[in-house]
Amino acid sequence: MNPKRIFFIDAVRAFAILMMLQGHFISTLLAPEFHVQGNFFYEIWNYFRGITAPTFFTISGLIFSFLLLKSKKQGIANERIKKGFYRGLLLIGIGYSLRISLFTWLDGRLGTNFYG
Repeated sequence: MNPKRIFFIDAVRAFAILMMLQGHFISTLLAPEFHVQGNFFYEIWNYFRGITAPTFFTISGLIFSFLLLKSKKQGIANERIKKGFYRGLLLIGIGYSLRISLFTWLDGRLGTNFYG
């Protein structure tokens, strides 16, 4: 067990990840006839589903900022800056590559579905 770990950060990170997972899984698995806008329980769930991404990104940013402030090195010399920058670019690249319709590109057509 690492005594330097701050368990509150781990708990908040786990909460953000679980919120993101439940939002995606329930949304995907819930049949369309249960998407009733007037239902009290659906409205509460839909609200919490709407705040999962902002919660996740806010918590991730707070954790990143906290770890940067805790570090002794400043600026570009800090390894976390390089690692965070690389991870950010990697995730953006993966996100865009998931939207690529490779077969239409090979056919010579660049559709607008890449942006939608």
